[in-house]
Parts: sequence; structure tokens; C-alpha cells
Amino acid sequence: MGTHVCTAVAVLAACGFCQPAMAMVEDETTVAGVSILAVDSNDDLVEVELKIEAWLDEGKRVALTGTSSMLAVLRPDRVYAWPGTNTVVLDPGAGLGIFGFNATDAAHRLQVLGGWTWADRAEVHDAQRRDVRAAEVLNRSYDVSFDLAAASPSSVCRAFRRKLAATLFSGGLPRGDQATAFAREMRRWCQYGNLSVHTAASPQFTIAPYRAAYEPRLSIVAEWALLRNDDPADAKGTTFVFWAETVGEGAGSGFGRTEGTEGYIDGVEGGVRRLLDASVHSGWGPIRYDTGTSAWPVASSFPGTGSTQLFLCDMAGGPELSGCPRHPRLRSLYPADSIDGVVTVSRAEQFLVGGTAQVGASPGADPAISFNLNIVKGAASTAQSEMHLLQTHSNADATFHRTTRWTPDVPAMYRWIHARNHSGSLAHATPLAATLNPNYEVIWELPLRGNEGRNLIYNMIYEAGWNTCFNGPNCATDVQPPDATLSPKARVGWRDQLRLSVPYD
Repeated sequence: MGTHVCTAVAVLAACGFCQPAMAMVEDETTVAGVSILAVDSNDDLVEVELKIEAWLDEGKRVALTGTSSMLAVLRPDRVYAWPGTNTVVLDPGAGLGIFGFNATDAAHRLQVLGGWTWADRAEVHDAQRRDVRAAEVLNRSYDVSFDLAAASPSSVCRAFRRKLAATLFSGGLPRGDQATAFAREMRRWCQYGNLSVHTAASPQFTIAPYRAAYEPRLSIVAEWALLRNDDPADAKGTTFVFWAETVGEGAGSGFGRTEGTEGYIDGVEGGVRRLLDASVHSGWGPIRYDTGTSAWPVASSFPGTGSTQLFLCDMAGGPELSGCPRHPRLRSLYPADSIDGVVTVSRAEQFLVGGTAQVGASPGADPAISFNLNIVKGAASTAQSEMHLLQTHSNADATFHRTTRWTPDVPAMYRWIHARNHSGSLAHATPLAATLNPNYEVIWELPLRGNEGRNLIYNMIYEAGWNTCFNGPNCATDVQPPDATLSPKARVGWRDQLRLSVPYD
């Protein structure tokens, strides 16, 4: 349905004094459960932003479409993240979900939205449900105390909403004007989204000075969540907990390769060929060569152990750069470093929630709901995972980022091969010869004080090396490079970025 707005009265319109017709187009029927709003440069952006706010208050999911630069100016108040894509999806079903993707055309956009898995059923406030009036609401304060155990950042917002609603409302469901007030306050406390969605993705760039490789693939979904924490007893005051995690289980999730390129032992020359090493770099602020598209010197290739010279915040003078947070604190990082082929991975995170919630309104006014909650990270639910013939290790010499590496244990691999007189594929011996699921998660805490009003950058970079190894950490490549000036090793990568706007209060 097209919406055309003219600010003049009809008689003036007949005289040709009407403003240009708006191009904003609303579509609430093509994709079930989501309202699509297409905008362009002819639209009244203030009116568009007000419409977005109203739809979020009503619990409507909305997909905004337009150029990324146009959509960038439409971020509503209290929306902390905004993707730089031509489609932005907002889902108020649980806290606030914020997602972005680049549609190649209108048909592709509808295909993606039609297959979307929503976090929760949005609570649409139709006329029949607006039966709770402000005059009937009693002012009341509730004690809040519960635990959250969540397996993913999006699920923590679902659990948070569900348990708060059960505490405050009979039947666990806010109604009418209370639902609008509850949704607004929930958005202040829990927002989440997808940092990345990669499906058998080819490498985005080559890491200098190494050569390119076509064979590695990345299949990963990385989620994030931002939770507010108000603890009056804490000298730091209000803080935000930022949780990022790769989501996916089973075969084919994580670092993979094209069909028919499994790692194997060469029975003629004795080398282990087509073996992966992998790294995940994640952290705050701008990175070196941010505009480079073909090669980034990450300086972390196996078997080297040098620090990653990539995150500018951790370099001299870096903490004062735009995009670097003040006083970030690492709360959790998985997987843990491997010990004798076994690593500890997180299966679920626990958060302890306590405090008060106020529900009420003055006669004739809309209901008001506010939370004063302390959200403390509890113990993670972990599991031991065997990672055969590889080593996992992370750096501890940085403030703003962490690098976790999965590297082949080459001597152990040759012992395994010789003990079995093995030949051929090594896909059943080590995930570095087939698919490596990183099971990666990181949790940071940021104080509001010093970060209020700042626009922060968070990067996740996935790095893969393509190796031939002999008995000992002597790994190169199974194909000689065309240019003798290049290293005979292949290294490629993928990168995702999130921009966060910290509120002032």
C-alpha cells in the first residue's frame, strides 16, 4: 500500500503548491508476520522514524529497505546497534532484535524474510486487547529475583522478557497500554541480533603477504546481546554486558572446505596436505587497513606465535581513538586453552537478576514501567570437548581484543599416522582435515561512565590457513605460488563488524 503525504489543503494542491509525493511504501501482507517499509530520499525521515517507533511500541516486526546510507539516519532512540546494510529488520518480540542483510534485489529480500526464524511471537496490540486503562493501574513495586540460563544471546532476551512478565503481570502477559510501556522498558535492558550469517562463504580477502586460496569456506552464525546492569552498590555504576557467540552444532558448521578437498597424508612424499589452521580475532575499535579489500597483515600465521597487529585500540595511543571503549573488561572467553587434546567449551551462560520493578501511573496518564536491576554473570555451563591432533590457545596480552587459534599438532599427527600405518584422508583423525566448529564465545563488560554517547565498533575476523606439513612444525602449501616473492603459504579471512551507540543514561 502506497502512502502519499501532502501538507497543503486540496485547493492549494490544485494550484500546484503541494509538496513532492512521498515514496515511502508500506507492505504488511506479502510476508506473514513482518511489515516491510521501503524508504528513499524523497521521504520525510522524521515521519518515517515516528512510524518505526509506533510499530515497535505496538509489537510489530518491521523490515526497513533502502540504501544503507539512507537507513543509517533512521535509527530510533534507544536502539543501540544499527547494521550498515540495505535491509534492517527490527523484532520487538523479546527485548529488541536488530538484524541486517544485503538483499541483491526485491525477490531476494522477500525470499530471506519469508524464511526468517523469529525469536518470539510479537505482541500486537489490537483494539480488542486495549482493555487495561491507566486509571485502573495501581502503583506498585515488585521485588525481582531470578536466574537466567541461556544457550545463546538471543535466547537470553527471550528468557529475560518471559520471567519479568511472569513477575509483573497475572498470566505472564502485559495487556493494552501496559504492554507498550513494558516493551519500551524491555528495549532499554536487552537488545540482540546477528553479527554475521555466513553460509558456505568464500573468503572475503587474502592476508598479506600470503597467497589466496579458493578451497576454505565459512559457515557460521554469530549472535550478540547487550544487557544493562544497574548496581547501586557498585562503584562503576551502570554497566553493559556484551555477549557474542557463534551458534551452530553438528557437521559442516564453522571452518570448512569445498567438496573433495579433505586433508590427507601423501603416501609418496609423506606430507600432510590441505590441512587447516584457524583463528578468530574479536575485539573493540577500528582495525588496521580498515578499507583494504584484498590483504590484511594479521601476522598470526601458524606456526608463528606473534601478536596480532590489527586492533588499533591496543597499539600506542590507540585507547583514545574514536570507536574504542573506555575501560572494557573481559568476563569470559571460550573455548579454553586445550590440555592434552581436550578443550572446555560453553554450553550455556547463567545470569543472576535481582532488584525492583515499578508499575503504575497517575490517573488519566499512560502506564509507566521501570526496572532497577542488577544483572550479574554467573557460572557458565561447560562441557569437555575432544579436539584431536590440534591445539587451542588464546592471547592474554591485550585489553581491547582477543585472538584464539586452532593449530595442528603436527608431531602428534605423525605419531597417530605411524601407529596405524594410515594412508589417505585424515578427516576422521582431526577436524583440521575436514570441518572445525569453533564453539566460540566472548563476554565483555563496559561501564556506562566514560562511554555514554560514544559510537563503538566491534569486529570479528575469521582467519584460515591452508597448509602442507611435514614431521615437525614445517608447514607451507601444496601448490607453489605463481609469484616467487610471495610466501608459499595460503591465508584468507572473513570479517564482520557491529557498531554500537551507547546511551547517555
